Amino acid sequence: MPPFAAPAGTAAPVARKVRAAFVAQAALVGSALALYGLVLVQGGWYHQDLDAYLAAGRAVLNGQPLYAPFLHHPFPDAALRPAYIYPPIFALLVTPLGLLSDTAASIVWLVVGQAALVATLVITLRWLRPPAWAVTAILCATATFYPLWVDAVQGQANLLVVLLVTVGVAGIVQGKAEFGTALGVAAALKVTPLFLLAWLLLDRRFREAGFLLGAFIGVTTVAALVRFDDTLIFFRQVLPALAQGTAIYANQSLPGVIARVATINPYTQPWTVAPWAYLVAPTLIIALVGLWFVRTRRQPALLRAAAFLPLLPLASSVTWPHHLVLLLPVIWFSFIAIAGRGWPLASTIAMGLLLLLFSVVARWPVGPAFNHPGFRVAQTADPAVFVVANALFFATLALFLLAPWLLRSR
Repeated sequence: MPPFAAPAGTAAPVARKVRAAFVAQAALVGSALALYGLVLVQGGWYHQDLDAYLAAGRAVLNGQPLYAPFLHHPFPDAALRPAYIYPPIFALLVTPLGLLSDTAASIVWLVVGQAALVATLVITLRWLRPPAWAVTAILCATATFYPLWVDAVQGQANLLVVLLVTVGVAGIVQGKAEFGTALGVAAALKVTPLFLLAWLLLDRRFREAGFLLGAFIGVTTVAALVRFDDTLIFFRQVLPALAQGTAIYANQSLPGVIARVATINPYTQPWTVAPWAYLVAPTLIIALVGLWFVRTRRQPALLRAAAFLPLLPLASSVTWPHHLVLLLPVIWFSFIAIAGRGWPLASTIAMGLLLLLFSVVARWPVGPAFNHPGFRVAQTADPAVFVVANALFFATLALFLLAPWLLRSR
């Protein structure tokens, strides 16, 4: 036997160790997926937000205006009107669902969303090829991610946007400028990804920015050729109305939090009333973009791109919990980076605490129940209620602040 050969007695302990690790990983992933399956089953075949999509698809089929229910709805808060509020191209995309019964459309739409999630995961794992424990952490964090539960149960379309954004980021950081087209299509479906243009311009990725704008304008033009009046109404009336935001507690964007604490509104008792409050959010967003730029200078392209993503829900005028599925790629990339550094204790604990905020604290029932006496005042006057009610905002902000540290390679 050569002198450098391993002793014969070491093979069995190593094999047992490998089997034990595999069993532990399978148990963790299986438990998380089973929990997610229960969430999907509990949601049933009715998804409330799909109603607006189906109404829009059927309006296209019947030649009716898309935004009449929104514009004529009596509720004063535009962000809360139960009507179709997305660009016309999205209505054209879901038009085939309008030919189905509500139950059949719900099943198809659920399958489409989950397929987009699986595709995004597969693209990420095949691209970055993380080790087994990183894959385990990614799958467990994803299946237990509370915003994902909300997205699936409500029948939202955000997972399609996550797929497009992930594809765009993956291609761009690998030097393929044409993948900016995926970001442009995402922005055409839901306008918020258009904010990624700031990342591309500040990163001096002008070709990628051109592809983004070209795809956004091209897709929007196609929709305008089919639904010209609806396109004009969306950009002239619907989008400006939504840009005003809302102070309701479920809005987890930076403008939403500022509106709750600094403006007169029907949902909370503000800390103070500042006539210049509408300037605070844009100022802070510009400051956060500047902070991102300074902290990620000379860092790898993937780190810069991933660290920018939390700014999208922070900067949006309205960020519902389900919009935060856009943060899943940041969480995945962070786990892969942490695994690459050998799971340092500080970074691992930080990720655990962030997921605790996103998926546990945000669901913690504290304070008076909705529509009960004291609920409105407690949203800002009770510290515990304030933290829990805005937990998703605080978690998103914390992820943005920690991302350059979590995503580093060494």
